[in-house]
Amino acid sequence: MYRPIACLVDQHAAWVVPLAGLICWVSLHTALRLNRHSLDTVGMGRWVWLVVASFAAGAGIWCTHFIGMLGYDPGFTIGYRLDGTLLSLAASVLSVLAAFGASRARDRMAGSLGAGLILGLGVAAMHGVGTLSLQVPGTLAFDRPLALAAVVVGCALAAAGFAIHGGRARPHTRLVVASVLTASVAAMHFTAMAALEIVPDLMPVETGAILPRLVLAAGITTVMLSILGFGVLALFADRTLRANAALRASQTALRVSEERLALAVDTDGLWDLTLTTGAMWLSDRWQTMLGYAPGELPGRIETWQSLVHPEEAATLGRLLDEHLTGRSAVFECEHRLRRRDGGWCWVLARGKVVSRDGPGEGGRPVRMVGLQVDTTLRREAERRIAHMALHDALTGLPNRVLFRERLGGRLAGTRDRRGGVAVLACDLDRFKAVNDTYGHPAGDALLKVVADRLRGVVRGADTIARLGGDEFAIILDGIDDRRCVEGIARRLIDAVERPVPLGGVVAGVGISIGIALANGETDADDLFKKADIALYRAKADGRNTFRHYVQGMDEALTRRARLERDLHAALGGTGGLTMHYQPILRSADGTLCGFEALMRWHHPEFGLVPPSEFIPLAEESGRIVALGAFALHEACRAAARWPEGLRVAVNVSALQLRQPGLEQTVLAALAGARLPAARLEIEITESILVEDDPVSLSCLQRLKALGVRIALDDFGTGYSSLSYLRRFPFDRIKIDRSFIRDIADPDTAAIVGAVVGMAAHFGATVTAEGVETQAQREAVRLLACAEMQGYLFGRPVPAREAEDAIGRHAGRKAA
Repeated sequence: MYRPIACLVDQHAAWVVPLAGLICWVSLHTALRLNRHSLDTVGMGRWVWLVVASFAAGAGIWCTHFIGMLGYDPGFTIGYRLDGTLLSLAASVLSVLAAFGASRARDRMAGSLGAGLILGLGVAAMHGVGTLSLQVPGTLAFDRPLALAAVVVGCALAAAGFAIHGGRARPHTRLVVASVLTASVAAMHFTAMAALEIVPDLMPVETGAILPRLVLAAGITTVMLSILGFGVLALFADRTLRANAALRASQTALRVSEERLALAVDTDGLWDLTLTTGAMWLSDRWQTMLGYAPGELPGRIETWQSLVHPEEAATLGRLLDEHLTGRSAVFECEHRLRRRDGGWCWVLARGKVVSRDGPGEGGRPVRMVGLQVDTTLRREAERRIAHMALHDALTGLPNRVLFRERLGGRLAGTRDRRGGVAVLACDLDRFKAVNDTYGHPAGDALLKVVADRLRGVVRGADTIARLGGDEFAIILDGIDDRRCVEGIARRLIDAVERPVPLGGVVAGVGISIGIALANGETDADDLFKKADIALYRAKADGRNTFRHYVQGMDEALTRRARLERDLHAALGGTGGLTMHYQPILRSADGTLCGFEALMRWHHPEFGLVPPSEFIPLAEESGRIVALGAFALHEACRAAARWPEGLRVAVNVSALQLRQPGLEQTVLAALAGARLPAARLEIEITESILVEDDPVSLSCLQRLKALGVRIALDDFGTGYSSLSYLRRFPFDRIKIDRSFIRDIADPDTAAIVGAVVGMAAHFGATVTAEGVETQAQREAVRLLACAEMQGYLFGRPVPAREAEDAIGRHAGRKAA
């Protein structure tokens, strides 16, 4: 540290350091400004500015070095070789050019380090070449550690300067960057000079191509003037660029303003009214907005007034008068104008008085200008939004909000009109099965057909609403008695139950209706609640029917809601659901063939709930699939403990067959119990065949392919059953108990015999259900029914008791 200071103080003139530092700082600051112009320029100009900036910085650094050399006094005369001096100038300029290029790298840190390293090594090279060009009466020697320190310090400060520069130095940071880079150059120069030692000798000094100190000083002055010229150039370039940028911004703003004005003229209708004469200029857009050709309408205020809709004419006149008399700051009125084709369009007119015949606001208005905007589309959009808020998007029917509003209005006005009000709560039957089987698009199409059919039944004064899903509600006004409501309800049922074609398939749904008649003390919510209670009763009584609300239905609804909630809990594991098993015997010898699995639910409060009550609840609430899976798994586990020859029969509803996954549920139940598929029998009802559901039939065929037996249950209950035996190869046909009850009748016996013969023709065995007496048992045997089932042989019992019954049968057979 002492040696560079000693060199600076003892071997350099006092004026050297400030002059060299000033020249270096000015040249670097100028170069940074020129480099900024390079970054802001495109095309070839970018490279021209870069070269000029590099020359300004490189030449300034070179001047700094040789000013320092001019002030260097080693104690004897020194000279400078021309070639080395010029080569050092080239090295300085090229190193700055490379450093500026590296500083533009995307990675700012890498660019700064690279630029600093390049500039530091370039300045070191310039210094080395310049030093070696010295002509002295002696030999040049270097302190290598100190020379290396000079290079390291110079590179570090240069990297710091470029890091602050960041590729695009702002005006206030250029001062700092120029200062740091000047420090880099000065530190390297004076440290390197301290590392230089001249050892005198007697060798003569070479005089050819040697620059005298005076010539070198003149060259430095010339380069400095060039740098000052570049500085002035940079200053004018700055001002020119700013002026051009401001001009471009003004031109852009003017163009945008002109575009906005043109858009306003093309979009809005302009008008200019002379109040003293009634003359009114109407722009082309004002007239074309109404379907008129430009210039077709007379330019008079009467023209405007004659086109205003009669319902808004008075309002328009009042608002215009308020503005002309100073009671409003701006005239504004939304009204309708008659179009050329006779229609009406909504417009928003705005205007303001711009001229008066006296000073200030006290003068009489003379001229008024304004614009007119077409608001028809906005009005139509608002109307559609309001309609959507009160109507169902799918069917176009009123929604729940509008239904309640209209019902409240009807009830409030019943005392002033003849007749009463009735509310019909409607719910589609079997809609969920259609939606799940054929998809939501088919369900939506079905809902639209149902809505149209409902519209075709009710009267014009009545209201039909869709409350959501497959729920509808109807308000009947002017009702005289119950018979009038019942007649409409029957027509609604007849209209809805007609088959609906849906893209190649035919779907069938029904409708259940609950009816509540209003009285003078009933409000809207209470009346609809009663209709809803009656609807639940209609669904519980078989569906596709209607029921009136009567006192006491509330209790039934409460029980139903409680059962639905508790059924979900029972399936979740709280208990109460069990399987009971009723024996099936061979008619010829009374041998046990198997059992039919029947579900039982013991409710903790209501006791034993019959399947006829909780099975429909499970179907309506969507829990029939879980309930069916429980039955299959329990029945298969029980049958696995029986002897191999015994089978188990499980009932499956039509809704279960339509749901995806039944085949996987059956496979899981068989695999979990390790029960052969041939020992499981699935029982279905005739309704599946009557509905001609391809999804259900396909599921049955896949189950049969697994080896599961398929039985047709309750054969003969209201359908032309014999015609369906060809539809599917059933393994078993179970004759309904109603035939067995009347089997003593010859005609009934003949029907049973015909069924047995037909079943034998199709390869199916026959089971007689409901055998309760010895006489019925004997008749069944004589008619060749293969199997029989009924209370005569045993009631449904839990699995443990069924196993005991198996043991008793086995004991009797052995005896």
